[in-house]
Amino acid sequence: MTQIIWWTGVVLEFVLLLRATRGKLLFRFPFFYSYVAFVFLQSFALFEVYRRFPNGYGSAYWICELGALILGSLILFEIYRVALRPYPGTARIARNLLYFVFALAFAKVLVNQSYGSLWWPAGTIEELERNLRVVQGFAILAIAVALVAYSIPCSRNLKGIILGYGLFVANSIVQLSLLSHLGAWFHTLMLYTQPFSYLVVLGIWTAMLWSPAPEPISPRAVLNLAVDDHQSLVARAKEDLHGVDLGLPGAFRR
Repeated sequence: MTQIIWWTGVVLEFVLLLRATRGKLLFRFPFFYSYVAFVFLQSFALFEVYRRFPNGYGSAYWICELGALILGSLILFEIYRVALRPYPGTARIARNLLYFVFALAFAKVLVNQSYGSLWWPAGTIEELERNLRVVQGFAILAIAVALVAYSIPCSRNLKGIILGYGLFVANSIVQLSLLSHLGAWFHTLMLYTQPFSYLVVLGIWTAMLWSPAPEPISPRAVLNLAVDDHQSLVARAKEDLHGVDLGLPGAFRR
């Protein structure tokens, strides 16, 4: 069963990356596809480490897990950048706030590692993952509420990324919380539940990002464009007025 889940996940990741190159989605969501590519390559790299250097598999796994955590956090910045594109001021504030909160999560783990060499043992990575998943969960919830409350249009592709990653983060928070309370026997259960839940997420991403969807036009974006292009609008208005003959000689000269 674990082999079937693993190989199915690898195939879905490959299909997802292949469709992205054909549909030119790589340039629209570079952080998201960097994350998918990293997880795809990580699977084969860890398999080779386990086969050739089984004693070093534990360290290699947690190093890869740290890389996946960082790239996964960058997906949140990408979601905010794309979703709040019509609101550049709000997007800038949200991005700075995310930087601050993620920095606090990393700092908490570093402070707890006050003694001994600064390394990333399993316990420290699990703590960091738990902290970051909670931050990611609140960030996804915040952007989802903003999209609904302010009726911000969102493409099918972006909805798929938010839905899939939101489900993945929520599942991770629940499982890590149960792991800290239930201990070793639940860790054995996670060996099956975690890959299966990620398989569901990959299915959502593959379906929602199978082909590029057009970016919806926000009324706010049109308004911003009009404000930014004020000088052009004034010039166009003058041309239109000069083209109108109201039968009032000399009116436009005054």
